[in-house]
Amino acid sequence: MSSIAKLFLCALAATSLHAESPPRTIGDAEVIPILLRRCANCHGGEYQEAGLDLRTLASILKGGKSGAVVKAGSPDASLIVKKIEADKMPPRDIRGRAGIEKVTEGELETIRRWIAQGAKPTPRGTPPAPDSVASKTTDLPWSFTPPKRPTPPILDSLNTHLSSSLNPIDAFLLHKLAEKNLSYSPKADRLTLLRRATFDLTGLPPTPEEMEAFLADATPGSYERLIDRLLDSPRYGERWGRIWLDLAGYADSEGKRHADMIRPYAWKYRDYVIRAFNEDKPFDRFLTEQIAGDELHDYANAKQITPRIHDALVATGFLRMAPDGTTANPVNRVEDRLEVISDELDILGRGLLGLTLNCARCHDHKYDPLTMEDYYGLTAIFKGAYDEYDWMTPQKFNNQWEKMKQRHLPVALPEEQAAWETEMAVFNAGLKKLKDQLANLDKKQKNEINTLKKKIRSFEANKPTQPMIRALWDRGRPTDTYIYKRGDHLLTGDKVLPGIPVAFKPARIPFDNEARPAGRNKTGRRLAFARWLTDKRHPLTARVFVNRVWHRHFGRGIVPSLDNFGTTGTPPSHPELLDWLAVEFTGQGWSVKTLHRLIMTSAAYRQSSVVTDERAQLDPGNILLSRMPLRRMDAEEVHDSVLQIAGALKTGQFGSPDPVTVRNDGYVSAKTDDGSARRSVYLRHRRKEMPTILETFDLPQMNPNCAERKPSTIVTQPLHLLNDGVIHQLAGKFAERIAREAEGDLTDQIRLAYRIALTREPSEAEVQSAQEFIRTLEAGWKSDKTPRERALTDFCHALINSAAFLYID
Repeated sequence: MSSIAKLFLCALAATSLHAESPPRTIGDAEVIPILLRRCANCHGGEYQEAGLDLRTLASILKGGKSGAVVKAGSPDASLIVKKIEADKMPPRDIRGRAGIEKVTEGELETIRRWIAQGAKPTPRGTPPAPDSVASKTTDLPWSFTPPKRPTPPILDSLNTHLSSSLNPIDAFLLHKLAEKNLSYSPKADRLTLLRRATFDLTGLPPTPEEMEAFLADATPGSYERLIDRLLDSPRYGERWGRIWLDLAGYADSEGKRHADMIRPYAWKYRDYVIRAFNEDKPFDRFLTEQIAGDELHDYANAKQITPRIHDALVATGFLRMAPDGTTANPVNRVEDRLEVISDELDILGRGLLGLTLNCARCHDHKYDPLTMEDYYGLTAIFKGAYDEYDWMTPQKFNNQWEKMKQRHLPVALPEEQAAWETEMAVFNAGLKKLKDQLANLDKKQKNEINTLKKKIRSFEANKPTQPMIRALWDRGRPTDTYIYKRGDHLLTGDKVLPGIPVAFKPARIPFDNEARPAGRNKTGRRLAFARWLTDKRHPLTARVFVNRVWHRHFGRGIVPSLDNFGTTGTPPSHPELLDWLAVEFTGQGWSVKTLHRLIMTSAAYRQSSVVTDERAQLDPGNILLSRMPLRRMDAEEVHDSVLQIAGALKTGQFGSPDPVTVRNDGYVSAKTDDGSARRSVYLRHRRKEMPTILETFDLPQMNPNCAERKPSTIVTQPLHLLNDGVIHQLAGKFAERIAREAEGDLTDQIRLAYRIALTREPSEAEVQSAQEFIRTLEAGWKSDKTPRERALTDFCHALINSAAFLYID
């Protein structure tokens, strides 16, 4: 037989064998995702038209008011196939809404084959292969093992001169410095410490009165009392609340789309965060409320909404902060919704766990022990509230079909509810008076009728708004979760159960019912997750947070990659110190204020920022903290400090965000007539209309959040301070203030300006230079009605532009 004939016979045999092989078995895991994509909007959680629910195998086989929709073994006799083939389902008039599209030919063929094969469930998949990333639990990164409390090193004789001001933090730091024959820099002077601590805890400069009081207190413990006073200030919560809002991705608008719709109730979450920091709410409670506040209380059946219940519901706004453009139908498809969920998991992963979870969305993580099954197991935890097939829109739809699926709870404190009810009573009475008038008009009085109808429409437009909370809550009806191969929801893989990554447990276990939520129709999944996250033995939660606090005080984290504690992150410079801080933090009741006190009373924090040749050579990046780093004010500090020194800072707290003015050229500023304004945290933060001064000084747009701000030094910053009209106006107010408070005497005015702006007395050379500068300008403006005022304004403007004002030593 020739070789060609042999090849032909082999090919024929292979074809024959292939033809005789049985068709691939199809299970419900392939069919249900199709029905979720195409049918669940009308036959799912929120709506069950004709009594039909197509989310689970049991409900599919049960059928609806029209009877069974699937006849096992007979696709042609199955109602669901008939409706699809007749092009009646999904109904033509709603296609395009919320991503509803016609079932494709390939999807229909899958449904038909499944029914023909008996409409059977899919067998559970095989366990992960032994060499999968998640199975390598014997070689986990350092950050996956729980922190243990190390013993602080014993210091040698090199540091005995510091012993009176040391705490355990210093033992760890000085031990590393000693290895390079280094120690701390000399202690900073008292005014430097006052300015440093005040900015760090309040984001504002000390007042001259605070400066004088601190200098006058020479008794032991005066510095410690200063820290306590600053922590008790309402300004502390505004400063550190803003830092947390970066992490959450806070914004007063939805982002994503050009419309950038305003979020009318987002500010309640902002206020919750500020209050939580001021009250020193334990961090474990703070996290639990933000992740599962709706599962902590049976708010639906509560006789009265208490502040504790209200806070817990508002706190869940943390999980509603990611950019979200799914209000409009054309961009409310499943893939758009999955981007929102992905962003929220990214915020949670990088912000709380220090892990790049999203790398496992399309494939097993290439570096960390995280698999796709881990990723989708985490999405399943949030499925009771974040369900791509049972979506809640961020804003109100214009059609009745979507009215029930918004993200706002009509929940209010008793006083808010009472005030709204009073307003509604007045509104209804006024409206009734106008309907009555309309009813009394004769049909022939067309002009009067039309005028009154316009008046009624105008009146109705001012209907009092019911108090609402932008919240996330569990509805107790999560759809099943499937792995999306390559991150594509059209390529579904195995069904997964809710659960934490395997690397944190010896094996994957069911996550349902691990926590008992308050109220009915709650899965308890997020509450269980929150309790796992806030367990004192958790390897990441405390480490990640104390590292963030350390970074804000020293300009560099012990782990420099704040949002990446994984294999590709930067290892800790002082791993024992990080673990000691984490264990101390949880052991002190998760008190954030106690953590501040601990860090800020260390000798490390109190050293000067002087750079010597030796320190520059042996500790070039200041990684060992041989000196205190110099830092520039951040965006909010620049904005708020200029307002304060000008006497134009309004101290009112909380409530709706203050409006901004947007010019035709894109310049955005606080909407004010006299230049006065509240702190920047209370300005409206619309993603596409950020206040210009804040944006210039590196305030990030939240896409989806900001895990770490990267300060820049660019030419627009000094140009803004030099040329901006608002800055000129505030410099004038600053000049008016010093002229008023130090009336008549130029030297006193100069000294007061230095105390207000720079928290120190000027040197004699600085006083003399300032006098010459002001008098020279004054002489040049003799013809002006107010030459001294103009000259003082330019002097104050120069102080605002100085490095001594913008940098904190």
